[in-house]
Amino acid sequence: MSFGGGSSPAPPPPPPPPPERSNAEVQAEAAAERKRLRAQRGRASTILTGSQGVMDGTAVATKKLLGA
Repeated sequence: MSFGGGSSPAPPPPPPPPPERSNAEVQAEAAAERKRLRAQRGRASTILTGSQGVMDGTAVATKKLLGA
């Protein structure tokens, strides 16, 4: 068994640097993210109970026997 003693192939060229973004693009992206989070927060504030339901122990409605 003989393994070749040749040279290894040349490494691939490095990837190009990412494009530079202008300050206006960065600010617009940040504003869009704030708007998205605000919309998400608005919907979450309407949920008034946890996953277990109402936890304060008070009865929401009491049963009454009519005619007694």
